[in-house]
Amino acid sequence: MLASRVLLRYTCSSVMTTFIPHATFRDPIHGFVDVYEWEREIIDSPEFQRLRRIRQLALTSYVYHGAEHSRFGHSLGVMHLAGRMAQRLLFANRQAIQEKYGWGGTELERQMNRLILLTRLGGLLHDIGHAPFSHAGERTLFPPGKQHEDYSADIVESPELSIQGIIDSHGALKEMGITSGLVASLIRRNFLEPARFISDIISSVWDVDKMDYLLRDSLYCGVEYGKYDLARLLDTFTLRDDPESQSFALAIEEGGVHAIEGFVLARYFMFTQVYFHPVRRAYDLVLTTFITELLQQETGSRHYPEKASDYLMWDDERILDRARIQSSVASKNLAWRIYQRHHPKNVYETKENDDRFVIDKALFELRPAIEKGFPGTLAWVDQATDRPDKFKVDDLPVKKDRYTPYWRSLSRESVLLQSLKEIQQVRIFVDAGDDRVKEKEISEFCRQTMAMA
Repeated sequence: MLASRVLLRYTCSSVMTTFIPHATFRDPIHGFVDVYEWEREIIDSPEFQRLRRIRQLALTSYVYHGAEHSRFGHSLGVMHLAGRMAQRLLFANRQAIQEKYGWGGTELERQMNRLILLTRLGGLLHDIGHAPFSHAGERTLFPPGKQHEDYSADIVESPELSIQGIIDSHGALKEMGITSGLVASLIRRNFLEPARFISDIISSVWDVDKMDYLLRDSLYCGVEYGKYDLARLLDTFTLRDDPESQSFALAIEEGGVHAIEGFVLARYFMFTQVYFHPVRRAYDLVLTTFITELLQQETGSRHYPEKASDYLMWDDERILDRARIQSSVASKNLAWRIYQRHHPKNVYETKENDDRFVIDKALFELRPAIEKGFPGTLAWVDQATDRPDKFKVDDLPVKKDRYTPYWRSLSRESVLLQSLKEIQQVRIFVDAGDDRVKEKEISEFCRQTMAMA
């Protein structure tokens, strides 16, 4: 296992240069997280400090009171894991990489260290474009065709902001050929250099983003669901030659199969027990509706601003401050529900893996039926979806022998992965003005409606 503190050296113009960590953060998941000078400058920038004001799990703290952690700590953790995983893959496959890319002698050392530093920057900045309350409402609140990764890349490359200048003007990074454009390409997943596998470290079904947030969210929520063997997982990742991309692809040694199964299960249980918790989902719906109305009031649009500098003006504190100002106990409006913790009630839900007919009926018929049968009642339809079966689709090669390796498919090796199915659960939430009798009537109405074929 790699130590958390690493000195990187490279040779340029026949001079050996050593990168020494500039500062250290103490992280509750990873212990000491060292950062280099340019990383510290990025962390101190206004764009990155904003992540302290973006909650990792939106209003999940209304359910699990410890879940008040931010994207700031998560981003440091992803940077740390990205560097560790890149170093593990590069040094464990040193000879194959040398033969594949023709890097010899000091050039091999330089290129490997360059890739480690580049991957760390991709991990550090991958979430810098998150919206207020992270994923809450991003499907409808972002401009069409835009995701938080697009904002992240825009922020990294914007000449009006700090980060482009920090990366592109830093002498050590310029010597290594690392630019803000390269970092943005990692975030956008259009990184075209020969060692394209480092893009998968940042964003794939096996990425370090998931490795960090599962452990971090589990800790802060006070649950055990997200725990898995991180050390074993990192130690057994490897590379396999990939003729299709003319590069390498992520793979795993046979001894890591159980570790990766534990990782997949941890993610599955965190989704079903925490991320898809009905009260958490209820607040995501309320937040989305409230933010939509707020954006319309303040910008004239139902979407976040496209321009990066304008977009960065929006954070959790701004939303909560507006909710405080607009909160009305008399009308029990959305702002009051957010600020005083009064969520809509879950009156009906399907099973996690119901058949398509049931899902579609709940998705498209229940809300209109409620609004017709109970005039004036505000109803929301929520569809909690996840595809744990994508771990089968985006398969991982398993190295079956250490000395004369042959490869098998993880989805064939793992009985666990073979059993995974898509999660699709529809819930109906209503605002019945805290009228418990009415809530029960609507709940019974939903069951009767769904029972009618």
